[in-house]
Amino acid sequence: MNEEKEKNSFGILHSLKKLIFEDSPIQETATTPAPQADSVPPPIPSSAATKNPPVNLANNISNTPATDVKQMKVKVLEMLEKLNEPGVDFFEVWNAAAEMGGVTESNLRAAFTSLKYVDKTLTKEKLQTTGQRYATELRSVIEKETSLKQQQKQQIEQGLVNEKANLTSEIAQLEKEIEALRSNLQQKQQALQQIHSKYAPQLQDIDQKIAVGNAAVTEVVTDIQKALLLINNL
Repeated sequence: MNEEKEKNSFGILHSLKKLIFEDSPIQETATTPAPQADSVPPPIPSSAATKNPPVNLANNISNTPATDVKQMKVKVLEMLEKLNEPGVDFFEVWNAAAEMGGVTESNLRAAFTSLKYVDKTLTKEKLQTTGQRYATELRSVIEKETSLKQQQKQQIEQGLVNEKANLTSEIAQLEKEIEALRSNLQQKQQALQQIHSKYAPQLQDIDQKIAVGNAAVTEVVTDIQKALLLINNL
């Protein structure tokens, strides 16, 4: 029995995936009279008791692309399928109405009337109770998932804060080093500009000593030459 249900659910889920990506159904403009209790129930597919209807969870989403929301709705349907309880309740009536072409008042009424023949315990109160329970369970699941995502978000945000602080500190350190290098560069440039004036006195002093030395030697050599001439006349 469970295997047959899972097989039917898979086929129904495939149909619902196609239904989700269609345009929204046209709303009814008039109320269809309710069928009498002893009337023949309208025909419904044999798989109606296991069909998952589309779930609209995007009423409060404004900035999310429609395609993303629809794809997520398929995942929510799969989640809801796992929450489905045995027997006939809101889930099966909702599915049957969707199978008839859309969840409208007339289709819900027809599905409810038909499925009462399948399960005598099916009442409006049961529909209200089980439908609210499914909605509550879905909210509970998404709240847990949201909490986990929030924790993940906080971890990412903390990582962002830490990396930003590290980068800011590194940038400040590099700026200090750059400023020190800039100051050192300026000092070196000034030293380069003054290099000639720094060494000029020493060079001039050497040149002067060379000139004086040569002049003195020249004079001494001249004196020697004069002395030699005098010696030749002896």
